[in-house]
Parts: sequence; C-alpha cells; structure tokens
Amino acid sequence: MTSYRNTLSKFMRILTLLICAIVLITTGLPLINSAEWWIRIFDFPRFQIAILTVVAIILAFVFLKFKWAYKIPLLVILAVCLIYQIQFVLVYTPLYNTQAKDSNKQRGENSFSLLVSNVRMENEEKERFQELVKKVNPDVLLITEPDKAWSAAVSKLDVDFPYSIKHPLENSYGMILLSKLPLTESAVNFLVKDSIPSIFTKITLPSGIKIDFYGVHPEPPKPGTDTYERDTELLLIGEKIRDSKNPTLVAGDLNDVGWSVTSKLFRKYSRLVDPRQGRGFFNTYSVMTPMFRYPLDHIFYSKEFGLLSLEKLEDVGSDHYPIFISLNYEPDEDNTEGLKDTNAVEEEEVEEKIEAGN
Repeated sequence: MTSYRNTLSKFMRILTLLICAIVLITTGLPLINSAEWWIRIFDFPRFQIAILTVVAIILAFVFLKFKWAYKIPLLVILAVCLIYQIQFVLVYTPLYNTQAKDSNKQRGENSFSLLVSNVRMENEEKERFQELVKKVNPDVLLITEPDKAWSAAVSKLDVDFPYSIKHPLENSYGMILLSKLPLTESAVNFLVKDSIPSIFTKITLPSGIKIDFYGVHPEPPKPGTDTYERDTELLLIGEKIRDSKNPTLVAGDLNDVGWSVTSKLFRKYSRLVDPRQGRGFFNTYSVMTPMFRYPLDHIFYSKEFGLLSLEKLEDVGSDHYPIFISLNYEPDEDNTEGLKDTNAVEEEEVEEKIEAGN
C-alpha cells in the first residue's frame, strides 16, 4: 500500500509540473509580438487556459512538496497567469459593461436583420439550412464557405432575396450575400490573396438610408502559415472604414476571437463595436467540440446602430453555428459606451501589419 501511495504521489507531482509548464508556456507565448501560427493559436483558448490554471494552482498547492520559499513564488506566478487570462474573456460576460447599447426605439424603416452562417463546404444538409433561413427570415444573409453545389442549392432562396452577390469557390473561401434590400456599388475584392475574396456593398434600408457592408472570411492561423495576411485584410478594411466615416457593418467568419490583439486593434482603429461584449461569448465554432468552442463568426458595426437582438442559432449540419442580429439605424444617438481611438503607437502598429502582409 505504501509503495502504491508513493507511486501515485510521484505521478501526481509529475502531472502537476507538466500542467504548470503548459500554463506558463501557453500564457507566455502570445506575449511575443509575432504572427507565427504556433504563437497566435494561443490567442484562442484563453478561457480553457484559465480553467487549466485553476487546476494547476490546486494541484501545486496539494502535491508539490517544495519549500515554501519556492512554492509561494510559483503559486503567485500561476495566480498572475490566471488573472491575465481572465481579463481577456471577462469583457464577454455579463459582469462587464456592454460596449454596444440596446436600442430604445421601435422597429421601423431604419431596422434590418442579418444572418451570418459558415455552411461548411462539405455539409450535405442544405435543406436544413434553407429551412432555418425561412424560419428566421433575415433581411440580409451572408454565407461563407459555399462552393458551386451550395450556390446551386441556395438559389432556391433567390425568390425571397432578389439582390445578391455570389462568388462560390471550391477552396472553402467562397462567399454569397443575399438581400431583400437593394445592394449598390457592389464589388468582390481580393485584398491580400487572389484566392480569398471579400465583399463590399452598400445596403439601402427601407427609409432610403445607405450603409456600408463588408463580408469577410480571412485565413485562420494554421501550421506552415503566419497570420500577417489575416491581420492585413482586416486592417485594410479598417482603413477604408476610417476614411469613409460611413455607417458600417463588418461581418463573417473572421477566423479570430474578439479578444485577440488584432481583433481589438481592428475595432479600435475602425471605431466599430462588438455586441458580444457584456452579453456573452456566443461561441459559433466548433459545433463538434463543446469544450473548445470560440466566437469566430462576428458582426461588428459603427456607433450609428442600436442593438435590437443578438442570437446564436441552431446547428445546420456545419461545424459553425449561425449568428443572427437585428439593428436599428439611429444616426442621432450615440449607441456606444467606452469607445476609444487608437494612439500613435497603435497607428504605427497598424501600418507595420499592413506592410508586413502585402
């Protein structure tokens, strides 16, 4: 029995040291200002790392038989790691103030709704998706990752959505925008790569007001690539938004979380808000891995809009959940709180990232 206890104790000490090392590495690596995928990938699991850090603190306190002169500094470092990770995700809980205010006006001619869905190119449940669209009945529908088969399937929706921009691709970066509202000055752009499109258009609301819309789906961080191109695409769009000063929406699968350095820099530079802040994570990816879900599908917008509703919708057979939003255009209201502008250092960082990705 004593031998068993000694073996178990030794195993728990090794396991504890391993977990502590994982926490320190995954917390420390994103501090490096680099676009390497194996660094930026740890921007995603902040919440999961925070939970692992709690486990590490408990295990270290119980199983590590260090002298207190060594044990206390380790526990303090782990506590700092915990606080550091929590501050990223805390803003996406009800404990934090909302950045995007709820609208206090009734729905009217300045109201509209948007459904954003990454359908997953290999997904065969096309009827299931179309049933959801009919059920939700959005004014505007952005589909990311459609190929020609998906484009042919959703053409059944053309009767309900008379305006469209369609650019299906076989490389998982196709994009389709369907709208009940008129679209003008539309363009499919290739800002960084010839194989990765983005959409720009002006949407005319029933009141006659025109708003700018950008549909995006940049590349994710993955082995063998860095994130310069993803970052550059977002910041180039941010530059256009900043120059135009028009009421604007940016939506799509950004392959990034809202709390990442790039995402926050993009929103700050373009002065857009994230309606998730203070309301919840609304994790859209991945449907298949409940323990590792992240908010990758986003809808950001400028201060002229008041929020009517925000929902993560049901599974449609994809690896992403759709997300649905309703907004009011309210140009006479300041519908944001705590919105800040970029400083000189951040402006320089934007320029460097754009240059690095071109």
